[in-house]
Amino acid sequence: MYLERLEVSSFRNLTSVQIELSAGLNMLVGPNGSGKTALLEAVHVLSRGRSFRTRSTASVIKHDNDALVVRGVLQDEHRGRLSAAISKHSNNRTELKINGEPEKRLSEVAGLLPIQLLLPNAADLLFSGPGVRRQFLDWGAFHVKPSYLPTLRDYQKVLKQRNALLRQMNGNNAREELETWTSRLVLLADQVTNLREVYMGTLKEPFNVALKALDAELELHLGYTTGWRSGLSFADAIKESTERDLAHGATQCGPHRADIGVTTGRGVEAASELSRGQAKTVAHAMSLAQAKLTESSVGRRSLFLIDDVGAELDTQHSERFFSLLSGLNCQVIATSTLEPALLGAFSGERQKSFHVEQGTCCETDA
Repeated sequence: MYLERLEVSSFRNLTSVQIELSAGLNMLVGPNGSGKTALLEAVHVLSRGRSFRTRSTASVIKHDNDALVVRGVLQDEHRGRLSAAISKHSNNRTELKINGEPEKRLSEVAGLLPIQLLLPNAADLLFSGPGVRRQFLDWGAFHVKPSYLPTLRDYQKVLKQRNALLRQMNGNNAREELETWTSRLVLLADQVTNLREVYMGTLKEPFNVALKALDAELELHLGYTTGWRSGLSFADAIKESTERDLAHGATQCGPHRADIGVTTGRGVEAASELSRGQAKTVAHAMSLAQAKLTESSVGRRSLFLIDDVGAELDTQHSERFFSLLSGLNCQVIATSTLEPALLGAFSGERQKSFHVEQGTCCETDA
């Protein structure tokens, strides 16, 4: 997949932008506050239905406007040329269309447009809590396992019902109803866990290859922790946890507490030993591995959105990273305040450069 054309209107400081993109590298260059990151954000809204910077729709819509619109023309490996458009209104209403036809499911565009988002804080994939890593895992499994999203949603619905009942019980009643919800939760938890473990098993090899190419001195291992005590089935773990669940009014173990483990060869958590630059390298390797696995599993290439190229990383790393992106045949939209010397990684027609300033964007000679 690649994004052939992008149209953005009334999005932050972008009044009306229309650009034709390269299937390879697209550099957005301009001063801070010019609208470069807003363009990445607009693509993210088109793919994911939400901003990566805020949950407030009103703050994304340009001042004195009632709605924003993002439209993309895509070249898809399986469906050919198609269009996708999303509009978000100040009253929180969202409208989505594919080829001009209304579509209620945001996941339909997400499946067509697998993005990899790399921000200056990419190191937080290692340094932040497990929720960030679960999002990374869920995004990858969604693209390669068709049954994953509905199974995860069913698990989350049953978890919500069980937690609501736990809050109402006060430890005194409705034990039979609790057992019913627990049985449903166990079944779905086992399915989610199995799909995640299979996905993580297939992610390890492309991760190792990408990490070695980026930094041959780093030797790390990816693992998966289920979200309950090792050595127990989830059925036994949740039975053991019932009294704690009642005391807290919430389910204390399960896939919603799972994590990706990144450890050194000595079995130590990588986050406790790596610098921010090294952690960012690991995050890049994880994203490259996810893109490689998506392409090999379902034949769909990823779109990398990269903000502030080179932040916290040296030139050699950036060159190696962009060379790997070129080898994956991925599309890249990246921002920088200065024209970086990376266009050589994408030869010929596979690269374009754009100047962004005061909410406008125009193609320049690369």
